[in-house]
Amino acid sequence: MYSFTGKNVIVIGGTSGIGLTVARSFVEQGADVVVTGRRAEGGQVAEAAGASFIRSDATDEQQVVDALAAAEQALGKLDVAIVNAGCADDEGSIEEFPSSGMDAIVDLNLKGAFYALKYLPSHMNDGASIVYTGSVAGSGLTHAGTGVYAASKAGGAYLARTSAIENAPRGIRVNCVCPALIAGTGMMVDDDGGDEAVFLSKLNAFGRMGKQDEVVGIYSFLASDASTFITGQEICVDGGMSAGLGLPLFQAIG
Repeated sequence: MYSFTGKNVIVIGGTSGIGLTVARSFVEQGADVVVTGRRAEGGQVAEAAGASFIRSDATDEQQVVDALAAAEQALGKLDVAIVNAGCADDEGSIEEFPSSGMDAIVDLNLKGAFYALKYLPSHMNDGASIVYTGSVAGSGLTHAGTGVYAASKAGGAYLARTSAIENAPRGIRVNCVCPALIAGTGMMVDDDGGDEAVFLSKLNAFGRMGKQDEVVGIYSFLASDASTFITGQEICVDGGMSAGLGLPLFQAIG
């Protein structure tokens, strides 16, 4: 556990999945936390986690501007920002996927990341930390049926890299956490037990999906003073998937 007592944290896209788990973790470590999201029940979710809530659609540039201004007014200059809002869809294939579906993914995963990285620095203290939630899909891997999602996350990761370079003079670090196959995030079937999830889980070295509490530690580390010389990095939390094909896959096929 790190101590974030006296630190101000915003989690953009923090009302469910990894974002909510990360928000709870920062609260437990003493931070003052505000989460944003577009869910109608976001206020109740945030309150239950010990955080405050600002309703904001990450795809709407003006709402992002207003939310960040409101966060600074409520907490003061920010020390940590988690850029977590994102979505995926059952794409089928590039050929089959409707352009409207592509627009929705790009609007949230890529444009949303751009808006956050564009406006966050002016609301942050020197020496602050920004952590973007990417994906192993888009940071070394992709597979059939996930082309638009992977491309959007790859784009977000490269925005984060560029932001790291541009904000280095202020000591603001920008890094990317790239999870894969984390249970309970809504990225698979509700119980994470469907055929696709079972198959994909065999592609990593452990042969299982990760747990959300196995992801949050890297966010705390990258937000802490223990990582002040780390910036512009994409760090995979994927059970070894990006290292290569794991033994569980070969065992499954006999």
